[in-house]
Amino acid sequence: MNRVRSREIAMEILYQMDIHKCISASEVSRFLDYYEEASDETYIRELVELFVINQPLIDERIMGYLKGWKLERIGRIDLAIIRVAITEILWIPSIPAKVSINEAINMGKKFVDDKSGKFINGILSHFIDEERQVENDASDKHEVVK
Repeated sequence: MNRVRSREIAMEILYQMDIHKCISASEVSRFLDYYEEASDETYIRELVELFVINQPLIDERIMGYLKGWKLERIGRIDLAIIRVAITEILWIPSIPAKVSINEAINMGKKFVDDKSGKFINGILSHFIDEERQVENDASDKHEVVK
C-alpha cells in the first residue's frame, strides 16, 4: 500500500472517531480492523495515535486560523484531513511539509470538492507560514552577535 492510501485510511479513522466521539488510542485497533488492505498499518497507527495524544494542541492550532468560525463549523471530513496533515507536519519530520499539504489538498478534492481543497490549502498555508516564523524567531535568538 502506498502512503497516499495510508493517509486516506488515517483520515477515515479520524473522521469515524470524531463522529462516534471516541477519540482514544484504544479505539485505533477497532477501526483498523475494517481495513484489510492496511498493509502499512504501522504508519497508520503511528499517525492516528500521534493525533490522539496531541489532539488538544492540534485543534487549538487549527482554531487559530479560523477567522470568525468555530471548529464545529468545519466539515468533518475537511477537519479530519487537516488534522492528518498537521500531525504529519509536526511529528513526522521524514515527510516534507509540502508533501503533507499537497496530499491534504488532493484528499479534499477527492473526498469533498474543489472548494474543500482551497479551504484546506488556506488553513495549512497559514499554519506553515506561522511555523516558519516561529523557527526564524527561534534561530534569531540563537545567533551569535559579533
